[in-house]
Amino acid sequence: MAEKWKIEGDYFESCNCDTVCACLIQNPPPRGRCDAALAFHVNQGSYGQTGLGGLNAVLVVSFPGPGKMGDGNWTAALYVDDKASTDQQEGLSNIFSGQAGGPMQLVSGLISNFLGIKTAPIAFTVDANNRRLTIPDVLEIDIEALTGRDGSEPLWVTNANHPVSPKLSLAKSNAYRYTDHNLAWDVSNTNGHFAPFSWQN
Repeated sequence: MAEKWKIEGDYFESCNCDTVCACLIQNPPPRGRCDAALAFHVNQGSYGQTGLGGLNAVLVVSFPGPGKMGDGNWTAALYVDDKASTDQQEGLSNIFSGQAGGPMQLVSGLISNFLGIKTAPIAFTVDANNRRLTIPDVLEIDIEALTGRDGSEPLWVTNANHPVSPKLSLAKSNAYRYTDHNLAWDVSNTNGHFAPFSWQN
C-alpha cells in the first residue's frame, strides 16, 4: 500500500522563456526549446510517519522542441536536500519524481529521459518579492516578482494550467544558471513564477 503524504510550502521556477511563459497559454516556447527549474521548499508535511518540514527539492527539465511542453519528450533531473535523512530523502524523491502520485505524477508522464536523483546542499530563500535557490557549482536561480501599479504587490495569473498551482505570480529572473548531466545554460531577464503550494495524495 502506498504511503499517505501531505505537504505544503513555497514554490518558484525560472525558465528561458519570455514573460509570460508560453506554457500558460499552451504555446510553443518562443526560443524553440525550454530549460526550466522547479524549486520547492516544504514548510510542513509528512510522508507516512516521516516529517518533511524544512527540506528542499528541485526538478530541472529540458525540452528540446519542436512543439509544446505538453507534447512531452523532456529530459529531467531531480535534486533532494542533503540535510534529509534516508527516510526523508525517500519521501522527497517519491513525491517530487511523481512516483507517489499527486501533481508531479502528471509531470513525470512528460519525461522521456530521467537522469536520476542526486542529494545536494540546496539553499532556498524567500525575501518579500524575491526568491533565490542555489546548489553550489550546479544551479543558481534568482527571481523577482513583477509588480503592479502600487509597486509592491505582484501581478498574479489565475486559472493557470500549471501542475503546481492555478495561481502564480509573474516574475523575471535576475540570474538563472545550470550545469550538470552534460546540460548547461546561463540566462537572465527571462521568465519566473512563484506561489504557495499545498498537496496531498
